[in-house]
Amino acid sequence: MRSVRVTGAATTQIPAADGGPPVGLSRNRNYQLIWFAGAISGLGDIVFTTATVLWVGAIIAKGQTWAPLAVSGVLFAVMIPVVVLGPLGGVYADRWNRRRTMLVTDLLRALVIGALILVPTVGDGLSIGAKLGLIYAAVAAESAVAQFFRPARFGLFGTLVADPDRERAGSIAQGTDATTGIIGPPLAAPLLISTAYGIQTALAVNAISFLVSFAAVLSVRVPEAPAEAAGEREKRTVWQDMRTGLRFVRGSRTMRVIFAAVVMVTFGAGAVNVLDLFFVTTNLHLKASYYGLLDAAIGIGTVAGSIAFAVIGNRIPAHRAFSVGLLLAGVFVACYSRSTALWVALIVLFVLGFPLAAVNSMVGPMVFREVPRELLGRVLGLLNPVQQIAQAASILISTWLASTVLRNLDGHVLGLHFGPIDTIFFGGGVLIALVGAWAIGAMGRAVPAAAPDAGGTEPTPDVEAPAERVPEVKIPVQPTVDIIEGARTVEPPPTDR
Repeated sequence: MRSVRVTGAATTQIPAADGGPPVGLSRNRNYQLIWFAGAISGLGDIVFTTATVLWVGAIIAKGQTWAPLAVSGVLFAVMIPVVVLGPLGGVYADRWNRRRTMLVTDLLRALVIGALILVPTVGDGLSIGAKLGLIYAAVAAESAVAQFFRPARFGLFGTLVADPDRERAGSIAQGTDATTGIIGPPLAAPLLISTAYGIQTALAVNAISFLVSFAAVLSVRVPEAPAEAAGEREKRTVWQDMRTGLRFVRGSRTMRVIFAAVVMVTFGAGAVNVLDLFFVTTNLHLKASYYGLLDAAIGIGTVAGSIAFAVIGNRIPAHRAFSVGLLLAGVFVACYSRSTALWVALIVLFVLGFPLAAVNSMVGPMVFREVPRELLGRVLGLLNPVQQIAQAASILISTWLASTVLRNLDGHVLGLHFGPIDTIFFGGGVLIALVGAWAIGAMGRAVPAAAPDAGGTEPTPDVEAPAERVPEVKIPVQPTVDIIEGARTVEPPPTDR
């Protein structure tokens, strides 16, 4: 999530100053490189995640009673590094050269995934436990390295994108993520099941995507920063830097609103993500195979919404699109909970994609206007773990309610039937809508401020050496911190890129 500088009117447009990025995405070569890198690597990540889950659940643990537990191990291997290393990665993303950090982490992740190819290739003699252990270790290692890549990319984005272009860049990034989310899983499943070397191919696709990302980032140029910046940073401890980030979040009304909104909305949407398959079979009375169709409906709606916001650009203030988008998303989630026919559910989910696109696209511009450049990595490093914890809590509580307290619920209110799953969904929708209504008022009372820079106190670390400045750009693939991703997938996430 990102912080907003709430103006209550139109988004402030700041012309490019001397040494700043130019206004206009189409003229920015850096933007085009980063967008391409993010699109390709994001697709590779989705192929990898889908293939790994299928590899563990449908091949290694096929027919075993413990197969669901084995699959959950993959998800926990991704989640644990986010919670444990996220804040530390944010600190170092602010202390190190961000472009160089991205390059090194891309190579490390390509190496980790490339090494995993050896398991299906020459690991026939390994026990099931050994195979699972190697897979979990590789997934956790990749996720751990990503905790340094993501905040570095987020911070670099803040220096390469001119303020007037941030809403449009965020919309393009969200649309790209939604598109890869639609085409990635259908691409991964045939790769894994239909070819003799399916898992090797899927792993190779992801490893190559990291190398493509590396090549694109290598071509990006950022302005040189004053030499004394690194020395000043070295005088502080990691804990001091982390406390600086915490103090900023506590002291910023806008950041407090964003953090609270992310936690509550992630909590409300998490129930939909984990129980939606049961809603399809129980409430819609459909076969489980229709789950993918409904997922595609919200993905297409999110892509359409992202295109619409990319065209609108910054005509709607980011904080307003974010707050109203939350309110409308909650209303449509509540409406979805009342669906009893396939065509109604498809329409509601498609329309839901529009406010979702607004919410996920606008967080970045808000954060970039609220947070000084030298703190961007730390803020993202704090937000990601908080969101993961909220998601885990939502999954645990919602599944517990559906399995125990609400399992036999069968009631009617005002002529509407309420069962266990739809009641949980309805509650989640109401919670999201209430958060949106609260955010509308809270954001409107936030104190506007001019787009921050290092404020002369600490130059940004995104520097490279060349004296000649290359026109920089707005990165279309800004690290989106999705509150509600693809309607049913509360991120996150992304691995990322």
